[in-house]
Amino acid sequence: MNKKQRQTNWTKYWTENQIDSCSAGVKAQDSEINNFWADTEKMLNETSSVLDLCTGKGDVIAQLIKLQKNKKHGLSLYTGADIAAIDQEIVADRFVEVSKNVSMDYETDVNALPYLDEAFDIVTSQFGVEYAFETGVVKELCRVMKSTGKARLVLHHSDSILLKVAKEEMSHIDILSEKAGYIELIEQLIPVFAKLRNPANAKKLNKDEKAIRVRDLFNKESGVLLSRIERSNVPDILKDALNQSKKIFHVAKLQGSSAAKAELSRYKGELEQSRERMSDLVEVAVSKEQLEKLAETVNKFGKKITVQQELKSNSHIVAWGVEIA
Repeated sequence: MNKKQRQTNWTKYWTENQIDSCSAGVKAQDSEINNFWADTEKMLNETSSVLDLCTGKGDVIAQLIKLQKNKKHGLSLYTGADIAAIDQEIVADRFVEVSKNVSMDYETDVNALPYLDEAFDIVTSQFGVEYAFETGVVKELCRVMKSTGKARLVLHHSDSILLKVAKEEMSHIDILSEKAGYIELIEQLIPVFAKLRNPANAKKLNKDEKAIRVRDLFNKESGVLLSRIERSNVPDILKDALNQSKKIFHVAKLQGSSAAKAELSRYKGELEQSRERMSDLVEVAVSKEQLEKLAETVNKFGKKITVQQELKSNSHIVAWGVEIA
């Protein structure tokens, strides 16, 4: 994805319900990611300034604030930056009690940050900056970090369980979208269900050979999906497809073909954007060799990688934990 496409995609991700299992990632409290941020919080006090890059709705900021509230000292000053065009009000409620300590800068390019040199004690990011490693974010990260500061980053790992989930869910989307597949059969059945707005058409449809053929193909394909669901560790997209078909057919019966086709178009758009995000994830996930290249880049800006660890959840690798100082 180019910059504009990524901005649009992630804006929709943060403002609309998403359907991929991978989108939520691994909850930090269930993994060693939690320990990584707990260690980060120990570096903070009430005079610290923190910049969270690719902040989304501020998950990292919220976690650090929660940890700080358990300490005697006051809260640090937090700034979140993200390319997504997120409505401030969506996030404001989350930080209403600490609004004086938190500011969000959306529609902000992390490759050209609007902050002074050496402005922050700590720079953080969770599953974000690796999407911009090739376009200048490392230079900016090092520029805005104080000479005594640190960057604490959680990065997608090329051997992580999230990557495996992404690849499986991409295959599920491809199956749903293939020619004469589930989505195409939904589209073919919309006119059939639209006719049911008139109850008198029910008997006619039971004798309509074309309608019967498409219905039988759809039922067969639904059975195939159910079998895949039973075999899959991450069947969310397939389960959602079954629910979406029911919803679309219901719309067709109540509102007609046009409304149902619009609902199908919305669903197809969600699938496409979800696949783009997961494809992006697979592309940017960091291998050990790429981490070595990152170290070389960091060195050019007078910094070095001081921590490099694999973070796990239930024995599965979920991320890299990296510190730059």
